[in-house]
Amino acid sequence: MEKAPRCHLSTTSTTSLTWDWLILASLWCISLFIVNPLGNFPLNDDWSYGLTVKHMIENGDYRPTIGWHYMSLITNVLWGSLFCIPFGFSFTALRLSTSALSLLGILGGHFLLRDLGVPRWQALIAIMTLAFNPVYYALSNTFMTDVPFTALLILAAVFFARNLKTDSNIDLFIGTILAAAAILSRQLAISVPLAFSVSLVMTRGRTYRSLLRAAGPPALCLGVLLVFQHWLRASARIDESFFDKTNDLLYVLQHPTTQVWIVANNIYVGLLYLGLFLMPVLIFVGADILWPRRKHVTAIFTLTLVAILSIFGIRILQSGKFDLMPMSGNILVGSGIGPLTLRDVLILNLPHVSPLPMSFWCIVTAMSLLGATLLITALVVRAIDLMSTLRRNGKIVGNEAVRAFLLLSVTIYLLPVFPSYYFDRWLIPAILFLAAGLADVPGHFPRFSLVQTRILRLTSFSLLTAFSIFALGTTKDYLSWNRVRWKALHNLMEVNHIGAENIDGGFEFNGLYLYDPHYSDNPKKSWWWVQGDGYQIGFGNIPGYKIIKEYSYPNWIPPRTGRLVVLQEDPQPSQK
Repeated sequence: MEKAPRCHLSTTSTTSLTWDWLILASLWCISLFIVNPLGNFPLNDDWSYGLTVKHMIENGDYRPTIGWHYMSLITNVLWGSLFCIPFGFSFTALRLSTSALSLLGILGGHFLLRDLGVPRWQALIAIMTLAFNPVYYALSNTFMTDVPFTALLILAAVFFARNLKTDSNIDLFIGTILAAAAILSRQLAISVPLAFSVSLVMTRGRTYRSLLRAAGPPALCLGVLLVFQHWLRASARIDESFFDKTNDLLYVLQHPTTQVWIVANNIYVGLLYLGLFLMPVLIFVGADILWPRRKHVTAIFTLTLVAILSIFGIRILQSGKFDLMPMSGNILVGSGIGPLTLRDVLILNLPHVSPLPMSFWCIVTAMSLLGATLLITALVVRAIDLMSTLRRNGKIVGNEAVRAFLLLSVTIYLLPVFPSYYFDRWLIPAILFLAAGLADVPGHFPRFSLVQTRILRLTSFSLLTAFSIFALGTTKDYLSWNRVRWKALHNLMEVNHIGAENIDGGFEFNGLYLYDPHYSDNPKKSWWWVQGDGYQIGFGNIPGYKIIKEYSYPNWIPPRTGRLVVLQEDPQPSQK
């Protein structure tokens, strides 16, 4: 079989790529300066991962938090440990480690887009759609596992994609190593080598050599994962709770009929999120596939839109209220970026933090519905084109093979995600893969006039700008209130000499100081390992408590002065 010609970027392309990387890196560094990720405090689940890094640095031993994490994690711990070497352990160093790897993933993703022949302006919009996605950007300023995992998947995909076009052994080797590193971050990384294997067979045919090469990456990655898990279990570094997510998936597979509506709902919600996240890209993708007015494409779009709107209407009738975004929990919340992990808001649901206006979420929901419709239409059209090529030629080659690989990676990745409850942050690995798999439209839109093309670009860029402003502003707000929260907690402990066992300081505080895998929930206390709650931190007052100190912080979106309060249990609350 004749090898495909090796792809080289031209001198002009290499120069523009270098300038684009400088632009992306500069924008990334400027954004970090604006949001200010500094501060030695945990965010979300990263108190658990931080404790693992701390133990690694101090004792040279990998000991994950038993009973709390379900992912492989060791790649993240080793990477974070490197950034703690110069000045010792701190959550600031860990957040910088995530931001650094996030930037590498962004640059790698941009290279993937340009290597696919995506026009320069579209490639920049597509990669910034990921970089300044509110969920991705917020998580880039934490030590959560989602962004490093996504970055490693992107880097692995870069080399697998090059191998599909060049058959290079070096690319295959590097891609496999990066995929193995990703699978030692989160197990679902197996989706990329599996997708590569299928794509390689579709590209090279079912020869002995191609089958052998196709089997190598997933076999090696799966072997690495199984050996690692055996070591964890044999050395008592995990308990059976480590496999809870796997067991949940197996239960769904064993009882498919009882889970149909759950899976259907999860797919619907996931498509709305992905449609929203990809909207700056879907603007020009949708224009390209809809403008020729092919009857089958128009029919697909119309039927999809009717189905999406019908589901939306049915959910309104069932709940008796408008089912607006955000619909999935964790990062994107009603007030912006979260989670808001304090008892008064998260547990008691007290209205101490105002959500963004309903009009805002109505617009976001409308964009999500349109984005989901465009996304499904584009995917169906892509699948039809792929099947047509396979029937006609018996194989796919070049950039078409790479796009099939990227879209297949998303499909395999999402298959185990949708059957059970998932967080919005679990969807971010799909963003770039979908963008790169769909963004093959011509840069100059020959069917459009120059004015129409400029309008498309301006619309896409305007959406991207709005997403970026929202991402930076709400991430800064999230960091600001958490910074003040930890200042209040340190004052409470160091100035007032109150022990951690007497404080409900929120999920991260009690996890960091008091985590206990054998903790028994007390319905009168928060579930996050609270021993005594004579003192609490909140966004506002709680019945049975009195405010003993108040702190303020600047909130950007919307512009206001936010407040946090230190609460002390009142033995004789006033009767009203």
